Amino acid sequence: MRIFEEMSRFDLIRKKSHWQVSGLGVVQSEVDYDPALLRTVLDKARRIKDEMSRKEHLNLRFIREAHVVIPEILELVHYPGRLDRLSRQAGTELEPYPVSVISATITFMGADPDDGTAAWHADGVPVTEIVPLIMDDVVGGELQIYRGDYEAGFVLLDEQGTLPERDVITVPHRMGASTLAQLMRVLHRTAPIERGYRVSLNMNLRARDRPYIDDNPLYYLAADNPDFKWIDQYVSDVRSRQVPAYLASQRYEKA
Repeated sequence: MRIFEEMSRFDLIRKKSHWQVSGLGVVQSEVDYDPALLRTVLDKARRIKDEMSRKEHLNLRFIREAHVVIPEILELVHYPGRLDRLSRQAGTELEPYPVSVISATITFMGADPDDGTAAWHADGVPVTEIVPLIMDDVVGGELQIYRGDYEAGFVLLDEQGTLPERDVITVPHRMGASTLAQLMRVLHRTAPIERGYRVSLNMNLRARDRPYIDDNPLYYLAADNPDFKWIDQYVSDVRSRQVPAYLASQRYEKA
């Protein structure tokens, strides 16, 4: 499949990193997802937008746990060949992110202030696949990535309110393509949309052999999901997957 954009993690942050699933930075490529399936997901998302979406953080309107209210998303999560393709692009075996409230989201972005676009932030999930469902007369809305240490970038934003243009990478989204990115501890945002709107499906992933490589602390998840209905799922994953994998990695490193 055609590759439109490809950058390593080093290209993004300009330094070696220990806390990463692989050398993946960003890969944007053509996808063969069924157009009718994508249309169904879009149509359902539009119908439930007013009821199910929220705008609480990062100037972003989104539906969390989107695969629960739109079951067709699970067909995309397990689409034939998808995980193999994404794993090859990432350079490590990936698996769907297991905590339901953050595993898949629908984002609504536009020039309308009621939707907005994602402000500067660093992801908690290790890896994300972004699939545009519709881009209607969009001007702006590109993925913008700060090339440097994310903490230093936050300091610049606090002190100056902006980042140097020379240090910002811009990656346009494309219909018919998906963007696979490791944006954990990478400062990025969606550029303001001057005109039009975009609806996207975000499907999150992690490394199968190192599930503990993650930046989703409990307080962050709880801020968006204060009912704590997800906590048993989170703790079960820590016990059954993350801790055993972490201990195994420590034994290997000490050997």
